[in-house]
Amino acid sequence: MSEESKRTRIEDLLARTTKGYWLYVNYDNEAFMNTGIQESSATPPFASTTTGPGGKSIKGKVGVKQDILEGFAFLGLRSGFFATANPAYPQDFMGKIMDALTTPGASFITVLASCQRGWRHEENDTNKVEKLATECGYFPLYSIHVKDGKPSYTLNEPVVFNKDKVIEWVKMLGKFRHLFKPEFMEANLEFLTDSIRQRTQNVLDLVDKFNPGYKVEKYVIPLLKLANQEHIAPGHGLCPGCGEGQIITQIATAAGAVAAKNVVYTNATSCLEVSTSKDNTPSWKVPWVHHLFESPSTVGDALSTAFRTLKAKGKLAGDPPRIICLGGDGGTYDIGFQFLKGAIGRQGSYNILSKLIN
Repeated sequence: MSEESKRTRIEDLLARTTKGYWLYVNYDNEAFMNTGIQESSATPPFASTTTGPGGKSIKGKVGVKQDILEGFAFLGLRSGFFATANPAYPQDFMGKIMDALTTPGASFITVLASCQRGWRHEENDTNKVEKLATECGYFPLYSIHVKDGKPSYTLNEPVVFNKDKVIEWVKMLGKFRHLFKPEFMEANLEFLTDSIRQRTQNVLDLVDKFNPGYKVEKYVIPLLKLANQEHIAPGHGLCPGCGEGQIITQIATAAGAVAAKNVVYTNATSCLEVSTSKDNTPSWKVPWVHHLFESPSTVGDALSTAFRTLKAKGKLAGDPPRIICLGGDGGTYDIGFQFLKGAIGRQGSYNILSKLIN
């Protein structure tokens, strides 16, 4: 890897003539938070949840945190964009939203979503917790562009596993408190840190294999030049310190820069859905659809295909809207995974389908 870094600028992203009409954003808060902080496939090893509380008898989550991004990158899609993101790095996250919405095919971004109640950290430590997760190597930031079935990996921030910082991060989170007291579970902590080291190395190996001689490529987004988002009203019912508030503001700001208000959101049952649709009064200023845990991907897939089919048949004036699907653990992992995988496969090959619908 070169020590130099490249820059992807907002002007270049917004100048693209290509368009991406379907984006799935997974807010990765590492448990079923909306229904009571139950364990999910996204939960890291030994994290305490209500279904696997950490203590002497039960050590928390048994197993590892699932990484699904790589599987999507190797589906053989005609075109697609896949990435990790972190709201503590807003230029990177908003740059990836813009990249996704200007890249044809399927797009999927998994973004770290700190949950103050489920992770059990101080509510004013949200940004620090999120940033340290990337700095220690737990949540590396990278992106994958797929063209004609071939993935190309790019690091968007330097990735370095730092065991001391991992332990500092773990100690900030109450869901790992049982690893330190009433007795120190050294073997369990060692397993956790080693699993993080392995995941970090896997990312570096993939980047090196599919982008040899790579440089770190950062998104450069002049935040002060972006207009305030107009997709959702200010204020929300999320818990203090919830990362999802940061996430939806950044998504709406970036999506607005690309498509103004020509956007439709699909939103699985979740904390975000509940907090932005209280008392039959949605906070959304653009079309927004609420549905079941497993459905954000397929509802978005159907909407995107329908709008583009109408456009191809001359029955839709203007550009089809961008569809942004929002889901967490239910829509992405344990319940909705098969639907998500199918939607990515269809959207990633839409350019083949589009020749048949006229």
